[in-house]
Amino acid sequence: MMTPLPHALIGTDIETRFSWLMAQLKTAAKADYIGEDVSQLDHALQCATLAKKHGDDELTLASLLHDIGHIVPSDEPSMEQLGTRNHEHIGSDTLLGLGFSPRVARLVAGHVDAKRYLASTRPGYLHNLSAASSRTLELQGGPMEKNERLEFENGPDHASLVQLRGFDEGAKALGARFEPLASFRPLIRSHMDAQATHHVTAPLETGLSETQLTEWKQNQVLVMPAAIQGDALNALLAWTQDLADRPEQAGRWMKYFERTPDDDRLLCRIENFVPFHAGMDALLRGPEILARVSELMGERAVIFKEKINFKLPGGSGFAAHQDAPAFDAFGQRYHITVLITVDPSDTHNGGLEFGETTGGQHVLAQNPDGTVANSVEEQMQWTAMDLPAGSIVFFDSYIPHRSPRNESNNPRRSLYITYSRASEGDCRERYYADKRNTFPPEIEREPGIDYAKKAGRYNLANPIR
Repeated sequence: MMTPLPHALIGTDIETRFSWLMAQLKTAAKADYIGEDVSQLDHALQCATLAKKHGDDELTLASLLHDIGHIVPSDEPSMEQLGTRNHEHIGSDTLLGLGFSPRVARLVAGHVDAKRYLASTRPGYLHNLSAASSRTLELQGGPMEKNERLEFENGPDHASLVQLRGFDEGAKALGARFEPLASFRPLIRSHMDAQATHHVTAPLETGLSETQLTEWKQNQVLVMPAAIQGDALNALLAWTQDLADRPEQAGRWMKYFERTPDDDRLLCRIENFVPFHAGMDALLRGPEILARVSELMGERAVIFKEKINFKLPGGSGFAAHQDAPAFDAFGQRYHITVLITVDPSDTHNGGLEFGETTGGQHVLAQNPDGTVANSVEEQMQWTAMDLPAGSIVFFDSYIPHRSPRNESNNPRRSLYITYSRASEGDCRERYYADKRNTFPPEIEREPGIDYAKKAGRYNLANPIR
């Protein structure tokens, strides 16, 4: 399985991530470039120098870093000593984790497909490939078929990917003149800084008030309406859309779907994206949120799981349930979830509703499927959360909650980030390993298995199939 970013770098500041990347590039000066006459670094610098003349900073960065997947540490095997298998995806994931823009990562991820595309559309292209490049083309799938070509041509940045591939092929000359790595340092750093300019968690920088702490103790819920606004909210919208636009990728972020009445797939949820998105990583593992959750928890908190529920128009509701019964697989007894509304949320578009406080760590009577017993749900008073975009809601794992169907024409996208007590162990990696094995995303499923039946705690109260 791929290693998108060393674990020690997750949650670190920009300077640490920038320094790590520069160190990786410097090691490339001594790395052979897959049977060519130049080093990995010389090839990268030649490619970036060619791209720089076109005035597109993101294309220049992608050209410089397109083969970073060959350089960084990875669990992926070699392609017959001709470089790392799936290096384009390793590179893309690494750059996303470091904090590069989705477009830079997308260009890096697509440069192998651009090679396959050109091999199928330009007869002379194949004849000009080096022996090493010809062999890697075979190992990477060979020239594209017609349907693949059409998909590539209709995809984003088709023209830029073709340009990048041209720079790639023209950047293998021994003795060619090119700009040194130092000349690209300011561009790399300014790009990383620009991606992190929006401070999303400003309302959480200071401690909670006595009024807020009392509200929490009484209700097991704390609401902060419209806490995120302006550029910070725009950044959150962009990050959410970026994750929605990413294709399904086995072994990476986990996309789950529900079915429409016409049996079409409707995106319902994305999980396990923190290791692949520096912005979300900084927000969800950042000191501001962790400090406030720890304050409510009474001890140090660690992230347990993260998800975005999309609730697109026509999206189904979620049955009444408590989280505690679904979160106890690893011996943990208490969790706090932070809800962040990406869109306005109300009853009409499937907003969250909370039941009555349980008065502590008390599990209510359940239906056979683990949801709150119908008789209990019917007798309980439910409070709808009508919230503007950018609201933050803390709630614990014992407060019952549900949400209706989205009957509007607009999405109701919401982040749900769950934290556990540090004293009960850091179980995030174990959680996702077990979930991926028990209830994997569709792209990883084997035919003939009814995963909904075996999902158990991993599909509690959900419309996911």
